[in-house]
Amino acid sequence: MLRSTDFWEDEGETSLMLQEKGFIKSEGIEKIFERTSKWFELVGLKKEEIKIVEFSTDEPERIFVLDAERTFSNDINKKKLVKILTHLKKEFGDYQQGLSFVASFLMLTMDESENVALMTKINSMLPGYWKHEAIDFGTSAFTLYHILQQTHPSITKHLENNCIDAGTFCQKWFLGLCVHLLPFRYLFQFFEKFLVGGVEYLYKFSLALFTVLEKRILDAKNPQVIFAILRLDESEIKDEEIFQQILDKSDTIDISTFDLKEISKDVYERNLKKRIESAHKVHSNVEEIEDCQWCLDNFPEFYCLECKQLVCQDCLDDSPTGPNETHQEDSHTLISMEEYENDRDKHNQPKSTTTTVEKLTKDLEDLKV
Repeated sequence: MLRSTDFWEDEGETSLMLQEKGFIKSEGIEKIFERTSKWFELVGLKKEEIKIVEFSTDEPERIFVLDAERTFSNDINKKKLVKILTHLKKEFGDYQQGLSFVASFLMLTMDESENVALMTKINSMLPGYWKHEAIDFGTSAFTLYHILQQTHPSITKHLENNCIDAGTFCQKWFLGLCVHLLPFRYLFQFFEKFLVGGVEYLYKFSLALFTVLEKRILDAKNPQVIFAILRLDESEIKDEEIFQQILDKSDTIDISTFDLKEISKDVYERNLKKRIESAHKVHSNVEEIEDCQWCLDNFPEFYCLECKQLVCQDCLDDSPTGPNETHQEDSHTLISMEEYENDRDKHNQPKSTTTTVEKLTKDLEDLKV
């Protein structure tokens, strides 16, 4: 994609490229291609042995069209992403939006078949992460939190005091692999370290982030600021050197003393099992609402009393003013899914219309993949 004549004109201002910050141009496109061509070797793939993928010609799912529309400007690039996501959903048996983040990033230097080959390998490194009900991701999130309680007890206490849950603050690190978070100069380093270290590297990166940003986190007085720090927002992280400090620190983190398998079993029983059973009860009783009503993808975690809609933490992080920019940033009054279920008759509203979704679907109704 980067070699396309009109790439910078078409995609230079898109969400995917916001973190490019001149890195590709300063390094040179051919050097970038050479660098990413070595990523296959890091996971045991030989680029010359990658097979050409026969992609489906089925009508794409609406969520893939939406995610492509949010990612790219050029229609050809949108169609390529939809084609890849459709194939990966069929191969993996499920879909979660982080998959779109990573696949779109790899599209910059890889063709569709190369993309699928590397994404398949990454999926095997993150078993069960890219699922609608990502139980394995949740288990890893609480495993990280357990380790964090041992290494940085003051931070976990501060997170608890601000009602910040382990499953909310590391989604972009674990599921999106820091795409949209790290500037490209550091994102490329992150990917290379992750492709070698897998899930264990995600733990090391997370612990390094908390180590480097500990004082900022403890000084933050409200959840919004804490989340902004953990998302590495420019509003809170103004010195790019911090990203390099986190990456360098991640190389020194030692988690060999922790029995990750045993911790994972324990946190699942203590933290996730009851939540999953509760969520299943909620969703079985609220059949007409399958997903977050903002992104139409993730499971909702809250009900907004102002929006009168169910919403996920990702959407609150990414669009604090709401999908139609109807809120002030801190004006959401949220209740948990359990609270919503306990008084569902009071809160339940007619299902909202999705004019934007319908328009996008109509605009691309002739799309075949």
